[in-house]
Amino acid sequence: MKINKTIIFAMLAISLFAGCGDKDKISDKSISMEQNNVQETESQEVNETEFNLVTNTGKKIVVVANNKTGWRFEGLEGKAILLDFFGTWCPPCKAEIPHLNNIRNKISDKFEIIGIDLGSRSGQPTNPDDLKAFIEKFEIKYPVTTAGDNNSLFQGVLELNKAGSIPFMLLFNAKGEFVTHYIGMVPEEMIQGDIDRILGK
Repeated sequence: MKINKTIIFAMLAISLFAGCGDKDKISDKSISMEQNNVQETESQEVNETEFNLVTNTGKKIVVVANNKTGWRFEGLEGKAILLDFFGTWCPPCKAEIPHLNNIRNKISDKFEIIGIDLGSRSGQPTNPDDLKAFIEKFEIKYPVTTAGDNNSLFQGVLELNKAGSIPFMLLFNAKGEFVTHYIGMVPEEMIQGDIDRILGK
C-alpha cells in the first residue's frame, strides 16, 4: 500500500511540474514561426506580426512581435513583460498563480504579467462569467486576456514549446527583447531571479 501511495504522489508531482499537455484540443490555427521567431539569425529578414488581445474587462492590448527589434506591448512600454499562457482547467496553471501574484506585487512599477487564457480543453472560449469567477477566486491582479488573438499568439511561439504544454511563459526585458521561457510549473525564485537580473537588481 505504501508503494502505491508513493507512486501516486510521484505521478501527481510530475504532472504539476511538467504542465498540462493537450495540444490536439487547442486551436490548430497556426502562425509560422518564421514570421514570429524571437530567435532569428542576422541573415533573416525582419518580420513583424500584430496580435490584438482583449482583457476580461474589455481593455485592448496590442502585441507587436518583431524578430529583430524586439516585441512591443502597447501601453506597457518600458516594463519587463511575462506572457503567461494558461487554462482555467489546468492544475499547474492554478498552482502557479499565487507565485505570479507575489512577483508582480513586489515590482509592478517595472514589470507586468499578461495572462493569456487559451480557453477550454475542447478549444472553445472560456465563458466570461466563469473566467470572472476564476480571476476573483485566485485574486489575479494582472490583466487577463480572453478574446482576440490569444490562440494565434500561442501557436506562433510553439517552436519553443513543441508539446503545447501549459503553463507556458515567455519573459521579455523592458526593451521587448526575448529573455527566456518556462514550460510547466517553475519555482517562484527562478522567475524572480531572471526578472531581477534583467531589471539590474
